Amino acid sequence: MTDPVASHAGGAGGKGRQPRLWLAAAALALALAALATFLLRPVQDGPAAHDGRTLVVGDQRGGAQALLKAAGELEDVPYRIKWALFPAASPLLEALDAGAIDIGGIGGAPFAFAYASGAHIKAVTAYRPTGTHAGKASAIVVPKNSPIRTLADLEGKRVATIRGSVGQDLVLRLLERAGIDPKSIRWTYLSNGESKAALASGAIDAWSTWGSYVGIAVLEDGDRILADGGDLPSGVGFYAANDKAIEQKRALLGDYIARLARARAWARDHLDDYARVLAKETGIPLDVARFAAQSYVGTAVPIDAALVREQSRIFERYHAAGIIPNIPKADKGYDGSFNQHVAGALRRPGA
Repeated sequence: MTDPVASHAGGAGGKGRQPRLWLAAAALALALAALATFLLRPVQDGPAAHDGRTLVVGDQRGGAQALLKAAGELEDVPYRIKWALFPAASPLLEALDAGAIDIGGIGGAPFAFAYASGAHIKAVTAYRPTGTHAGKASAIVVPKNSPIRTLADLEGKRVATIRGSVGQDLVLRLLERAGIDPKSIRWTYLSNGESKAALASGAIDAWSTWGSYVGIAVLEDGDRILADGGDLPSGVGFYAANDKAIEQKRALLGDYIARLARARAWARDHLDDYARVLAKETGIPLDVARFAAQSYVGTAVPIDAALVREQSRIFERYHAAGIIPNIPKADKGYDGSFNQHVAGALRRPGA
């Protein structure tokens, strides 16, 4: 899944504004990290994670909660949903593995990285982005006047992203297609807020990111897209649950997954309505929200053998690039038993 920024810091309006831009980006990263810690503590220390009538959902700002709210799917929920916000997929996955949350949305790449690292989690529902420009929502960004013009120019350069993220997988897929050794890249692992500031300061050469971050980099900061995922086969997003939640909260998970499926079906036909809610929830401009919304909507896909084979390629790419030491057995990380809830939800009139 994406992690939209909570605010933006002007455009590329001159050198005098850049220090404030860097400070704002750094402050944003710290604030989001603090917010995640604050929101997560009651889940860890309190009874919610063990309450059979409460579903603890890990989310990123502008993620599932905004989507469900826009689609009206948070009305008449017969159980309590407790939201825990995270600044990125990595800490969300750590909380999921620890049992502090029950379910959370992430992209296929961060899920694969966490699973390959030994996390006790399973993907329980999947969707494939279907927006007209959905693939373009993930991109490698460089400063407007950067001498980097082709993927080959990235060899030996400092490319920032989050380790095991959608951004890193995008770079690997593009390099693979271009026949470029992924080990020629000088990876710099930073949060999105840190990468935004580092690109502006010249501390890195390129930044691979997604969603609202791409929109703000291009539409607000005047950065240039070197390459994006527009010509690549569309990836898959997941919602993953830990083993304990799957065992003890199956009915709640099934209902929540059905609501997500209906919400995505609604958003495909009401993209502007969804973008307005997304802009309000995150504080980003409406044009950026429209850009990002296209990567959030999508079509539900079943978790089956074909999907597992597709995901196995991520493990292979990560292993070839030296990002993970071994290739795990992929079939143990994907639970297709909730497919029926998705199918049932989409048979409902209006879904």
